[in-house]
Amino acid sequence: MVPPLFLNVQPDHHILDMCAAPGSKTFQLLEMIHQSTKPGVLPTAMVVANDVDVQRCNLLIHQTKRMCTANLLVTNHEAQNFPGCSLAKFCPEAYIDESKPQRLEFDRILCDVPCSGDGTVRKAPDMWRTWNIGMGNGLHRLQVEIAMRGIALLKVGGRMVYSTCSMNPVENEAVVGEILRRCGDSVELLDVSNELPELIRRPGLSTWKVRDRASWLGSHKDVLHYRKNAILPSMFPSGKATTDSCTAGGSVEVNIDAVDADMSESGGIVEGKQETKIATDDSNNGDNGKTEEIEQDESESVKVSRGSNEKTDSTSIVTEHSNLPLHRCMRIIPHDQNSGAFFIAVLQKLSPLNESPVVEVMKGEHSTSKDKALKCSNGQGSDKVPAEEISVQQPGVDDSHVLVEQQNRDMDAEISKDRSSEEAKVIAGEVQNDQATRRDKRKTQNQGRWRGVDPVIFFKDEATIRSIVSFYGIKDSFTLEGHLVTRNPDTNHVKRIYYVSKSVTEVLDLNVKVGERLKITSLGLKIFERQSSKEGSPCTFRLSSEGLPLLLPYITKQILYASAIDFQHLLQYRIIKFPDFVDAKFGEQASALLQGCCVVILREGMRI
Repeated sequence: MVPPLFLNVQPDHHILDMCAAPGSKTFQLLEMIHQSTKPGVLPTAMVVANDVDVQRCNLLIHQTKRMCTANLLVTNHEAQNFPGCSLAKFCPEAYIDESKPQRLEFDRILCDVPCSGDGTVRKAPDMWRTWNIGMGNGLHRLQVEIAMRGIALLKVGGRMVYSTCSMNPVENEAVVGEILRRCGDSVELLDVSNELPELIRRPGLSTWKVRDRASWLGSHKDVLHYRKNAILPSMFPSGKATTDSCTAGGSVEVNIDAVDADMSESGGIVEGKQETKIATDDSNNGDNGKTEEIEQDESESVKVSRGSNEKTDSTSIVTEHSNLPLHRCMRIIPHDQNSGAFFIAVLQKLSPLNESPVVEVMKGEHSTSKDKALKCSNGQGSDKVPAEEISVQQPGVDDSHVLVEQQNRDMDAEISKDRSSEEAKVIAGEVQNDQATRRDKRKTQNQGRWRGVDPVIFFKDEATIRSIVSFYGIKDSFTLEGHLVTRNPDTNHVKRIYYVSKSVTEVLDLNVKVGERLKITSLGLKIFERQSSKEGSPCTFRLSSEGLPLLLPYITKQILYASAIDFQHLLQYRIIKFPDFVDAKFGEQASALLQGCCVVILREGMRI
């Protein structure tokens, strides 16, 4: 996959894959951080793979399990609402150790957002039957929100790659342009034309039209009034919106430009422009005989009543031109090098995002604003919109009013508040007849805040850890204390023990301090599993095959080196008596082992 190659991943980076499933790009990132490490050595880097869907998270876990890494954390969150873990915000009175991370930030972020997928038609021909223009337009708002959340989680000096498998500029250049307008000088669109020189790419677009149903639109002023909630200003090259002019009588005169376009086989465009003036009275007392009525029929076209004398003129669409350096984006076209289609933009965070006290995102950011009207007076249009009337549907309407770091910080508090109320309702529903039990249950759920997700518990049973170290002869250079976690708070019934790297341990510590804000579905590397034996064993845990490559260089006991013929017999037969081994010395060593798990390795230089 091409997008991860532009992240320039280093072995000490903290990386976030915001929309990770099914996991091919995450696996690629894990390979990058492990490529320079030796067996038994963990990199200091870490990958957090996130996806909104639980089932897709399971697929992600299955795909990355082959990597056998302790540097992976899988979370289940909406990417646009990925929680920030800041000690200063959530634990202001707690003791702060400067040697440990105080906030969850990332050096590299892969923002491979959900898209219409029109660039995958070569490998997914069913896309021809399901694709429509509304798919890209409908995803634009979500893509901007996810990308802005990624910028907020990015460290200063860090790099974020925004990518899609679509060729629609509404999902590509329009999103990148909106990011640059909101962030200003805090974010730079990098020119990476000198990286991967063998990759054939094309520059990003600086001008484009937006398709809405049966019309091509050159700018936001061409959008029909009733479609302004769906077709946003940020979809156009300039990102600027047009405001309705107001009259003193409370009426609003709206110029509606309906541009109907039909694509000819030669690629030409037949365009029709229809302009109609409509008088709208807020008191609904207008003269119905003089007021023209516009309706939307089943074919989603606009009809004008018989009283209209307007004529349709064929004119060319005047498209806007972006003054942003969008040519630095990359378009990878399938027929250039027999590949899939990708859009890639590489962004670098130069400084913290500036706070803007003017624009606030309301709690009902996903609600439509069709019932909201602009208040007009003295026959002049108002240049300022009250903060309570600003919705997330039209962010960046004015370049001076941009959404910045404040939006992302406020988002963290709202997520925590909403989740707390949901948890309270769940607990109250389970024990609604016993309020005392409800309080006790809430207290005991410190590690299990997320319903249906097993808690993450640090394994601190010293007796069990000592027995494991003694039984397998694990060297002191391999530290187990502080790196072992389980998903069961009852240490007497723990079935699996996972090993996590130092970087993941620091994130887990931070997550506990801020109140378990991360919904963790999988983490670390399974290294030990509980074993049941009728005759008993000095150690109740056996080695896991997934964790063996990491632990093997540090094991000094319960380990044997077999010849090729004896190794083959062990693979072929379920039971072998010690005298039956071809190598008598190997049989003696096997008989001297303690009852329980052991490791048999094929001697160096031998093959089966």
